[in-house]
Amino acid sequence: MWRKLNREDLISGAPHFLEIRGDIPFKWCVYEKYELADLDGEQYFETADVNSIKHVYKPLEDLPHLFLEFARLKEQRDLGEALNEWIFRRGLLGLHKRRRPEADEIGGEAWRPGYRYDRWWARDPWRLRLTEYMHEGGPSESLDSIRGEVFTANRVLTAWEAVLSGEPERAEQVLIGPFSPPYSGTLKDGTVKEHYIGFLKTRASELGLTYGEHLLHHAAYSACIVVQKVLEAFAYPWLAFDRRSSPERPNGPPGPELVSGSWRPRNLLGAMYLQMYQLMISSGKLSRCKYCGRLISYAPSVAGSTARKPRKDKEFCNSRCRQNYHYHNRVKLTRQG
Repeated sequence: MWRKLNREDLISGAPHFLEIRGDIPFKWCVYEKYELADLDGEQYFETADVNSIKHVYKPLEDLPHLFLEFARLKEQRDLGEALNEWIFRRGLLGLHKRRRPEADEIGGEAWRPGYRYDRWWARDPWRLRLTEYMHEGGPSESLDSIRGEVFTANRVLTAWEAVLSGEPERAEQVLIGPFSPPYSGTLKDGTVKEHYIGFLKTRASELGLTYGEHLLHHAAYSACIVVQKVLEAFAYPWLAFDRRSSPERPNGPPGPELVSGSWRPRNLLGAMYLQMYQLMISSGKLSRCKYCGRLISYAPSVAGSTARKPRKDKEFCNSRCRQNYHYHNRVKLTRQG
């Protein structure tokens, strides 16, 4: 059964980022208006007014399913219109890096490693834009780059869905997609697509796997590589320190339990890939519904909800799946004799 990831699957991985005491939330700005500028014939997005912030949100907390939403843009009938509407609601990806200020712009003092200006993009800890990469856009935020990120995210998503579904045919579609017409190309003795399929079959034989097993293995590996590369560029380890008194030592000095390890994004693209990263490393630990195969979330359906989390031994994702399973595997079989 083909397994499509949905919002609940992404929410199930969110608590890792939500339950860290004392963390400073990662925020992202959305502006009133964006426009397309031109540089050497290439169009890029930037805000029309850097002071016209429409709203500020916390992607990891407010929208734990943002990666899914972004990746699904490729499946819209009009990608251009869907992308413009998405940017209007969620903001730019943050692909353009801020310019390092000159010495005279920071009081004339010389910059040196370890001094107060080594994190020059966040000199004022109370500013909204505490990121090295710009919310406002710039030449690196080109239209082609954003479209490319949509296609890449969709490829990662569909590859992981194929792995969760255990469907080699869908995995093959994802893997050979770049070699399909009109991008197939030709070689002297065949197409690039045919050569790539031949490579996959040869590699499967070398590893002692069937072709189908290797397709699933390679699809999972390919998805991991893409997520890893994005996180290397746009995320970093983060030590969250809880400034409140320790619950373990209410009347004593603070202890090492006040420190929690996490990850922090550098831009919106990094935040979205952290969501996918958390889903991927959690997929093997979560249960799947006995009827539809969907991952069962162990988190409340709404971030920050005080509702009790589902039991770990839960077999169905909802009552409808439980009823359908009972009908197809009990009632229907009994009627058929």
